[in-house]
Formats: sequence, structure tokens, C-alpha cells
Amino acid sequence: MRLLVLATACLALAARADGLDRDNLLTEAPAVPPRGTVRISGVTTGTSADTGVNGTQGQANISGTVQWTPVENLAGDVGMYWQVGANGPSARVRYQLLSQQRTGLDLSAGVRFKTVGFNPDQGEVEFLLLAGRRFGQLELVLNGVFGVETGGENGKDIEGRAFAGYRFSEDVRAGIDGRLQAEIEEEGKTAPTAPPKVGRDYDLTVGPSISWIVARNLSGIARNLQLQALVGMAQPKRTDSTSAVGILSASIDF
Repeated sequence: MRLLVLATACLALAARADGLDRDNLLTEAPAVPPRGTVRISGVTTGTSADTGVNGTQGQANISGTVQWTPVENLAGDVGMYWQVGANGPSARVRYQLLSQQRTGLDLSAGVRFKTVGFNPDQGEVEFLLLAGRRFGQLELVLNGVFGVETGGENGKDIEGRAFAGYRFSEDVRAGIDGRLQAEIEEEGKTAPTAPPKVGRDYDLTVGPSISWIVARNLSGIARNLQLQALVGMAQPKRTDSTSAVGILSASIDF
């Protein structure tokens, strides 16, 4: 009888903890929220780099999304991205193919369209493959992203993202989050008289992060208020500089 009670408790904990359905700051969730969930999120990023608009020391951007899970395993969201010199909407759809509770792995595939791509003056369509798993208190998430520029250009890029974290409780988690982007085919054709490109041809952001679900139940409607923060380093493309970066986000479910 005691073994039965213990097994039941373990299964209940696994059912609660299996789904990695919340995006991290640099990596995307390999699971989708339960059916009917509406999640509103906002993110702001700041960096000490002087490689942005007009060479200003310190650059920032803000983005926000509204996500909805209309049916089991399918989630979609729309959002807006803004920074000085580049802004526009985005849309994403994800379908969860596997769940850890049934197969030992959370796995989703999806597609995103955004008007601000790896090159800010071009839109982009991205194809997503998102995987993750919890090993007790340890969480691992891996993302693969392939992007194709829109507007008649031929630019293509790939991204690799990874997160490894430890969950101190169901509400508090800390870890390392990272994203590496690289262009594999340049847009258009380079003119013979064009000046040579300088700097690296990749973009790297990585750093320690922390997540805290401040409140599980806020009212009869709102729930799961989550705050996340990351402080790390960034190596922007087309530069030789390394700068500090900070990211903050907040999300709430309805």
C-alpha cells in the first residue's frame, strides 16, 4: 500500500512538472500551455554596445506577445517588436509532437514570421524545432531554427539555442541561457565595388538567468505571474566588440 501511495505521488508530481511550456529569455519552450490558456508576455533588452543606431552608447528594444492555445497541443501568438530604427509585428504557430509524460521528451515544431529578421531591414520566415526534458530538478532545452529572408532576397541563417537550469522549487529556477545566430547565405549579390565586410559573421548572447513565478493565483481570472531576468554578454554581428547585456521579462496567464 505504501508503495502504491508513493508511486501515485510521483506520477502526480511528474504530471505537474513534465511540461516545459514557458519560454525562457533566449530559448523557446518545447511544450505548449494547456488548452484554453491565454498568456501575455513583455520583454525588454538593453546592451552597453555602441554599434546600434547612430553609434549611440547603449541600445534597447522592447517586445510583447499574446499567446493562445485554442486546442490541445497547438498554440499561436502574435507580437510586436520595437527599437530605434527597426520595428514590426511577428506571428508564431507551434504544435507539440511529443510530451515527456508519454514519451520521455517534450518536442514541438513551428513556424514564425517577423518583419525584423537577422538583417533588420528584411523580414524573415523561421522554421522551429524545439526539444526539452526534465531530469528531476534539472531542465534541459535545445532549439534549432532555420530562417529564410522574405522580400525577394536569398539570405538564410541558422540559430542554435540552449538552456540548462536547476529548479529549486516549482516557482524558482536558475540556469544558463544562450543563443548563437549565423548567416549561411547572404542576401542578394555583393557588388564588386562594395567595401569588405568587417567583424564577425555571427551573433552570440549568453548568460545566467533566473525565473520566479511570483504568484500562482492572482484572481478568479489571472494566474501564474512570472518574472525572468538575465545578465550576460553579447557579441553582435558585423562587429569585433563584446558588450554587457541585460534582459527582463514578465508574463501572466488567463
